[in-house]
Amino acid sequence: MRQWFACSVSVLAIALLGARPAPEEQTHVVFVPWKVLRPGTAPPRSPLMLFWIPASRQELRRSELLTSEELARYAAQCVAMVVVQPDDHVMIQSLRVDGRFPMVLLADGDGAVLAHLERESGELSAAEVEAMVRTAMDARAAQFDAVLDDAKEKAASGDTEAALVLYRKVLEQRCTCPRQGKDAQRALRKLASR
Repeated sequence: MRQWFACSVSVLAIALLGARPAPEEQTHVVFVPWKVLRPGTAPPRSPLMLFWIPASRQELRRSELLTSEELARYAAQCVAMVVVQPDDHVMIQSLRVDGRFPMVLLADGDGAVLAHLERESGELSAAEVEAMVRTAMDARAAQFDAVLDDAKEKAASGDTEAALVLYRKVLEQRCTCPRQGKDAQRALRKLASR
């Protein structure tokens, strides 16, 4: 009873004094795990790599690309986030870019450029980069959905070996395409139990 009374008095005091309760949602900042390459250092190996070449050190310090929640989610899906310094001529040459910065490139694990954005002046917005990566990830998911459909047809027609190869190919990409990877894993278990 005493506890109830103390709680009621507290609520009444807050109401009378006009105090407002703390907001339920507190804002939080998500940092993208960018890896800054030193000149002469090879980029990390990953199924997908997002290369950001900022125009200056100031851009690198204050860009909204540093705190993009969506880019942080893509990093968790095996998209390596790599910053290439504008004076790293060897890496820039290996990416086959002409030197107009800032620039962002999305490449696959073999280094083939899938998409890119560049600016002749100003900074790249996080929304632009997010949309570019989202489009590429959606295309990748659609590609592996097609592989799953092909594997299912092969399994249904009795070509189990070909189906296994395709399902394993999708399973290898489960980090970038988690739903497709789970579907492939289930299908492999089902084929193994036959």
